[in-house]
Order: sequence, then structure tokens, then C-alpha cells
Amino acid sequence: MTAVPEEILGLRVKVIRSTRRTAALHIVGNELQVRIPERLGDERMAAILQQKRPWIRAKVAEWQPVQPQRPRELVSGESFPYLGRNYRLKVLEGRRVGVCLSRGYLRATVRPGEQGGQRQRRIQQYLERWYRSRALERLREKTNRYSRQIGVTPTGISVRNFKSRWGSCNKKGHLAFNWNIVKAPHAIANYVVIHELCHLVHPNHSKDFWRLVRCHDDAYGEHKQWLKERAGFLLGGG
Repeated sequence: MTAVPEEILGLRVKVIRSTRRTAALHIVGNELQVRIPERLGDERMAAILQQKRPWIRAKVAEWQPVQPQRPRELVSGESFPYLGRNYRLKVLEGRRVGVCLSRGYLRATVRPGEQGGQRQRRIQQYLERWYRSRALERLREKTNRYSRQIGVTPTGISVRNFKSRWGSCNKKGHLAFNWNIVKAPHAIANYVVIHELCHLVHPNHSKDFWRLVRCHDDAYGEHKQWLKERAGFLLGGG
């Protein structure tokens, strides 16, 4: 009989049996949670783990501690994240100033006379303006989609420059999101939207609240931990 390993790629294996019909793997901290049907045998579970080993290896690589970022120079060639992908900055000179995503590059156009510190400040300004615009667009799409699933209707949404939070929901049902979340992968941004929408049903962090979150994001624990690990990276300029 094939034994189920106690550890895989540095992750402690925790088996959780329940009445679910299919197997699911989630990484929470340094733990690989294997959620399986009650009747699934160890041999079959070991086979699933072996089959999913490339996925586990990729996830472990994603979760490596983020190296401290050097101060941005805001010059061509630097990398900036957007929805989980990195895009190289290309600085151009011209009359139509601003930032746009084109042909796989973040193109920042500044006036020819702007040099040195002034140029850096302009590029920073244009980048934030671009991020804010994309964040509002993407988060509005996600809010519309998940509000229908959850069965709630927020009164409106906005993006803000929160220093230490990803979103908020006030008593009037207005949702506000940290625009930096648009730098994270879709699944992470989805979790933040679901989290705030669920507050329209449960304005707290009770067991009922987290149960509702799980109904719409089965891997919310992993996404919550991802944000905890990467907060400095996203808020510090990515």
C-alpha cells in the first residue's frame, strides 16, 4: 500500500476528510491542505499528490519571500505588476503624456523638457493615475459579477489609497477598495471583492461571515495568506 507523505516540498501535509465529492488542494502558510471525500483511500490520495506535484512546486515558488525592493528609478526596463503579471516600463517623449499598456509594455510618455527629478515625479503620477483607472474598471466588473452571485446590491464602489487595508464597506453599502489590489492576480482581487460584498450580509467577521466567503471562494484562506505575505510588495510600489 502506498503511504501518504507527511511532507511535500517543505509543506506539511494535512488531510481533511469530509462529505465533499472531489479532492482539492490548498496551500495555507507552510501547510498543504488536502481536502478529500471520506471514502477516498490512501493509495488514490498519494496518486493525486504525485499528479499535482508540478502545481505544488509552482505554488511553492510563488510563495517564496519577496525580496526587498530597491527604490524605483522610473526608467525604461523596470518591471511593474498588473493583475499578477509583470510589465516592463518604456519611457517615451511626446506631447500626449500619460501611461498606457501597449504591446506588452507599460508606456509612459513625458514631455521632452522634463528631466531628472521632475521626470520621475511625472512618471510616478502617471503610473498611479493609470493604476487607479484600471483598478476602478476591473473592480467594478468583479463587483457586478459577484454581487449577482451573492445576492447583494452595493450602493456604489470607489478606489482609495488605503495605507493598511484592502477594502471597506460602510453602513450605507458603499464599497471602497485599495487601488493597489489591481497589481495582484485575479484570484486575489476576487477574494477582496467577495470579502467586502459578504459584509453586506454579515457586517462582522463571524463564523457565518467566513462561511459565506468560503461559499464563493473555496481557497479564501490561501488568498488571505497571500495578501498578508505580499502586502509590503504591493503597497510599496510592487
